[in-house]
Amino acid sequence: MVPGYDRWTKEIDTDVVIVGGGIVGCALAYELAREDVEVVLVERHDLNTQASGGNAGSLHVQIMSFQMTLEDARWQRIIDGNVRLYMAAVRTWQELAPELDVDVELHVEGGLMVAETHDQLERLELKATRERAIGLESDVLRGAELFAVAPYLSERHVIGAARCPIEGRINPALATPAIARSAERAGARILRHTAVGAISPGNRGFEVETARGRIRCKRVVNAAGCGAGEIAAMVGLHIPLAAPEVLHMNVTEPTCHFVDHLVQHAGMRLTFKQASNGSLIIGGGWDAVIDPATGLPAVTRASVQGNLWIAQRIVPELGHLRLVRTWAAANAGVSSGPILGEVSGLPGFFNAVFGDAGFTAGPICARIVADGLTGRAPSFDHASFAIERVQAGP
Repeated sequence: MVPGYDRWTKEIDTDVVIVGGGIVGCALAYELAREDVEVVLVERHDLNTQASGGNAGSLHVQIMSFQMTLEDARWQRIIDGNVRLYMAAVRTWQELAPELDVDVELHVEGGLMVAETHDQLERLELKATRERAIGLESDVLRGAELFAVAPYLSERHVIGAARCPIEGRINPALATPAIARSAERAGARILRHTAVGAISPGNRGFEVETARGRIRCKRVVNAAGCGAGEIAAMVGLHIPLAAPEVLHMNVTEPTCHFVDHLVQHAGMRLTFKQASNGSLIIGGGWDAVIDPATGLPAVTRASVQGNLWIAQRIVPELGHLRLVRTWAAANAGVSSGPILGEVSGLPGFFNAVFGDAGFTAGPICARIVADGLTGRAPSFDHASFAIERVQAGP
């Protein structure tokens, strides 16, 4: 028997059904269970096996480099709203981590977005000004001031960097399972390897048909990540998701600790940080593919080489280390911010869907949806995250 596998095969009555066992679904189950809400979470695979377990564990807050050139006013409003959400997200992680039964390796030591050209540095100055107007602490370091903070950066190539003190890292392989265990201890029921086949109106609200039986509930939450469009379609709802973004990450052999920051690049695709065990985790949005033979994400040699080239260019000390692992994962195709809350005209059906920086925002998104489900005071102004905004967005 698979550990954690529930033998149930008949029918269940509950208050809330959460579809999706990633970071958002597990965090929401925990939020609800500790408020004494009866909740069942169903996951068609095992917990944390998709994007939530396949990401690199970066806690992003800054405006990302590819967003700095988006001039459309609607995009700027979305980006500003996302930054405010990420700020709240880091605080939520800091509150949540001490409640868990293991050290999830949460470190908020700051982030640096490096520049190699004067044009990139000028854009970072504009970005920092905009971020300060939003309420995010942000400044730009140059020359000796920068290398005193980050001596591992290449003095040959790097001329400056934007600094954000509340960025950091966490270990996704530890964090989501720990939250799920906390949810179960609080009373949540988690059904692994339980695919949803249909959702229909029922006497109490909804009936959720699965391969193992029926669940009757008052409310349903769609936290299915890349599968969110499929779940929404079961109730006649269209979520405008793009195709999943398939990306890859790299891990080196462990070495002595020398990197204290989440490092990004102002003009190229790079994220770089050092894990608690000494390994360097390198990513930044390099493309992977879906293997036609298996249907699973797979890395490409060109992306591995390109990613490692820019990483070594920025952090020369990387050059003598061996690559020990590389992997790929698919990210839900929601680039315009989260889709959160109850659907207007469909009482009892809630969305909890996120794309970019989804692991960063997972617990705060769960908390926002839990506010709506429990009727408690809102944790965050989330009116701009309604599905109607996304359907009409840029």
